[in-house]
Amino acid sequence: MIQIATSWLLLLPILFGLGWLASRWDLRLENRMDERERVRQQRSTFKGLSLLLNEQPDQAIETLVKIAQLDPETIELHFSLGNLFRRRGETERAIRVHQHLANRDDLKPRDRDHAAYELGRDFLRAGLLDRAEASLNRVGNGKYAAPAKESLLEMYQIERDWKKAIIAAIELEGLQNKPHQTEIAQFYCELAQEALRRKDLMDAEQSITRALQAVPNHSRALILQGDYLVALERPTQAIEVWGRVADAHPAYMHLLADRWMAAYTALDKAEVGLERLCGLLKTQASGELLDIVQKHMTQIQGPQAAELMLVDVMHHSPSLSALSKLAETRLSLAEGNQSPEKISEIQSILGLLKERTNSLARYTCGNCGFRARRFYWQCPGCNHWEAYSPRRSEGAAQSGPSM
Repeated sequence: MIQIATSWLLLLPILFGLGWLASRWDLRLENRMDERERVRQQRSTFKGLSLLLNEQPDQAIETLVKIAQLDPETIELHFSLGNLFRRRGETERAIRVHQHLANRDDLKPRDRDHAAYELGRDFLRAGLLDRAEASLNRVGNGKYAAPAKESLLEMYQIERDWKKAIIAAIELEGLQNKPHQTEIAQFYCELAQEALRRKDLMDAEQSITRALQAVPNHSRALILQGDYLVALERPTQAIEVWGRVADAHPAYMHLLADRWMAAYTALDKAEVGLERLCGLLKTQASGELLDIVQKHMTQIQGPQAAELMLVDVMHHSPSLSALSKLAETRLSLAEGNQSPEKISEIQSILGLLKERTNSLARYTCGNCGFRARRFYWQCPGCNHWEAYSPRRSEGAAQSGPSM
């Protein structure tokens, strides 16, 4: 039988105690190191934020990247970095950050949807539309479903894929619980216009019908319906449809006035068509409609009749464009009367007026202030539909770019 010294029995509790104290000391050291690391990361984070606030983005990005490398669990920081890269135009770096997140298997479904959405935005910004569509379609039905669908809708409009845009808009209505009928009507109008261009009248009719179902009495759909009837050689019915535009949307009549006169001329009723357009000038004399009426009246009734009409317009709706057209008409009369002094005088006045009206007359977007010489259904600046006023402005330039 082995004999154990009493001193060893007394030493065992002491050894256990020393072992326990050593483990506790190691734990405290580890906690202190973790605390120091946490404080260091916090300081680095605050330093990065401070650099951003002081408009030093390059140094801020370097600091935040180091934090993300030290702690791969900082999901929100990765998202912030990716978005910062995208805003700076560094789409390749943004794609790498968001792609890394999207490929991680340990992410929660919400974070995975967020990564797929941000990655889709990166691809969209880079012009990689196919990859953007694939990534955005991976987003589930959570918080990022509606933003992803909005991005898809934006992309389909860039691609002019109006059929997919219609589907996306309808799905977005269900997600947001708000109507997108105006956009849907415009998408159908785009399809109708393309069909009319390639002379596919059946397809054009279907698209116009659906546009009018989305927004009854829609101005653009009615204009296209008239074009469709003209293509079928039914000018009388086209005039009836366009008459609804004249009654409900008179400000848009300048978009179809020439075709209106062509339809009446085909029926040998040009005077009747001109008279109806003249009646609209009482409220619509400040835009292109006046130019069109003056042109047709000069051709049909002569410059004397056009002069009388313009003088009347100057009495009830004075404008620089009306004054310019009046000077233009009087120049024609002076040339007919062979009056050199009068011609020289009117030419000088007309030159100044045209210079002034050409620089000021613009269509202006009510959403972003983008100004343009021609009318657009969709603003080239902000891509909003029906944001342009159908009336040209002649005042000082509003804020926003122009073309």
